[in-house]
Amino acid sequence: MERILLTIDAVSEWSGRAISWLVLILTFVLGYEVVMRYVFNAPTKWAFDISYMLGGSYFVLGQAYTLQKRRHVRIDIFYALFSPRKKALVEIVFYLLFFFPLWGILLWKLIPYVYFSWIMQERSMQGYWMPILYPFKTVMPVGILLFLLQGLAEFSRALIALKRGVEP
Repeated sequence: MERILLTIDAVSEWSGRAISWLVLILTFVLGYEVVMRYVFNAPTKWAFDISYMLGGSYFVLGQAYTLQKRRHVRIDIFYALFSPRKKALVEIVFYLLFFFPLWGILLWKLIPYVYFSWIMQERSMQGYWMPILYPFKTVMPVGILLFLLQGLAEFSRALIALKRGVEP
């Protein structure tokens, strides 16, 4: 079981580190747009579309890494006072009641949405250069699948922590 959990962690670690490079690309795109718009008075057609696609991809694909590093926002006012077993129990309950149902349903609903986008070869109607959207939309279920996988690892750790009486 430990090997599986470490493998999931490695996938989240690798994907998080790989996707972190999107910030540099996003910074370059936005910097280029600012210079073109305000220095040369020649705004780009593509910067807005590229920036929301890169930013959205960064957010969705970075969730698993953030969960693995335990960097998601949580309210620790009461949680910090709990015993290790009680913390593990809280984790288990919240994963079962909120995390898995919410993200599982979202993944389930995204699959036909993304499939339809590929079939239609969907393009954005926001920008007048009409960039393709289906690769960007594919990022959503991939990111959520990675997030669910890391959530499964964290849930398993909480079960182990509950049994052993240690911190999850």
